[in-house]
Amino acid sequence: MKSLEKEIKNILINTKDGNKVIEYIEKLQNKIAHLEEHCEHHHHENCECGCHDEEENEWQEIKTPYKNKLTVKDWENLLNDETIFNKDSLIIMKRMRHIAAPTSSAELADMFGFGAMYYKMEINKLAKRIEQKLNISDLKEYSWSILFDGWENSDSTERIFALNSELYEALGNIDLSNIALR
Repeated sequence: MKSLEKEIKNILINTKDGNKVIEYIEKLQNKIAHLEEHCEHHHHENCECGCHDEEENEWQEIKTPYKNKLTVKDWENLLNDETIFNKDSLIIMKRMRHIAAPTSSAELADMFGFGAMYYKMEINKLAKRIEQKLNISDLKEYSWSILFDGWENSDSTERIFALNSELYEALGNIDLSNIALR
């Protein structure tokens, strides 16, 4: 959906005020939900809603087995625990918060350097440390869902992620001034 790509770019441009980020993400999620509902019920070959039957342009929320959401205070405690959030993981979190929109490991690599695999591996290690600390089990390949909300395209070849709102807020409540963005 071209309009979704435009909306994501619009969010990136308009999120200079960190307090507005959650509002923008919620608007985006509502728009996605509306488009999915609209297209599901009214789609036909000549649909005039702007959606297209091109699978590579359709994003769907990734359903995961993780249901327990941590509070902002829980995240603040974890963020201050150096055995959980090391310098590398704090750098990634600061970068994700700076972007303030759904993104992929490849996009992080393009914007900030290192390779996409670096981000994937570091996020996976961080999620595993959190799983161990909180005794969370059976997430398998969905460990990332503790930290992020995720979407994938229709053929599951591409994924984008955004910090969950509690983690995003907690990151704003702690001092990250000693963590370099670049």
